[in-house]
Amino acid sequence: MARIEVGSSAWFLIRDRAALISMAFLLLIAVSAIFAPLLTPYAKQGMGDPDLTAKFKPPSIEHPLGADSLGRDQVARLMFGARRSLSMGLLVVLIAIAIGAPLGMIAGYLGGWIDEAIMRVTDVFLAFPPLLLAIAIAAALGASYINAVMAIAVTWWPWYARLARAQTLSVRERAYIEAANSIGVRDRVIIRRHILPNIMTPIIVQGTLDVGTAILVAAGLSFIGLGTQAPFADWGVMISDGRLFFLSGRWWLSTFPGLAIFLTAMAFNFLGDGVRVAADPRLRRLL
Repeated sequence: MARIEVGSSAWFLIRDRAALISMAFLLLIAVSAIFAPLLTPYAKQGMGDPDLTAKFKPPSIEHPLGADSLGRDQVARLMFGARRSLSMGLLVVLIAIAIGAPLGMIAGYLGGWIDEAIMRVTDVFLAFPPLLLAIAIAAALGASYINAVMAIAVTWWPWYARLARAQTLSVRERAYIEAANSIGVRDRVIIRRHILPNIMTPIIVQGTLDVGTAILVAAGLSFIGLGTQAPFADWGVMISDGRLFFLSGRWWLSTFPGLAIFLTAMAFNFLGDGVRVAADPRLRRLL
């Protein structure tokens, strides 16, 4: 039955044109980021080396997306910037899941004062606007790639804790959990072997939806100078640098990185919607 369920989910996901196009686009972005030094003749410029002879060159055959204020090819900068922007979004979600999901499972399964303590700490974090809290943490830690990732992840984990707790409260009432308790199986074994596999699907779906938002937030931190620092490429940094010259006619400096962020975030949202529908048998039946 499990194989049939997995197969039908995959078939439904492939039939979803928006999700399929999104997967293809994200794969293209990932490949261009991983193999950037091999795909562009301006690899050194992508890593930050200037070429003042090409300063502010508009889109042309030589530079299809133009060159920036230091003469660096925009295509190369976008490819190398994808490495940091994508990795920041993925790392934020993975760290948030790694912190929030175990806490949510422990709170939901054990209940009592442990549940109260974990949920009250979660409520404290949720009481602050996530972006403002991330800015405050990043400013306190110092502007860097790692600090920006940690600052955003700290504001993100409570959502996964609440989701994992809600799913655990539902799963722990099932007969096989009661049977495991009755024969003396330890709590940590029940959480690891029985609860975790049964609550991972909604967490994965939520994580897929959140990657795009995490990329937007990470770009926002980089835009205000609290994320990736020059000379490393980052889509948020590219927009920040280009905004200074937008009104003077150098529209390509911030337009193309902005489009990259927009399209990537949209692709993750469409993919997340497709995964959510494909993973839910009730939604599949409705559609």
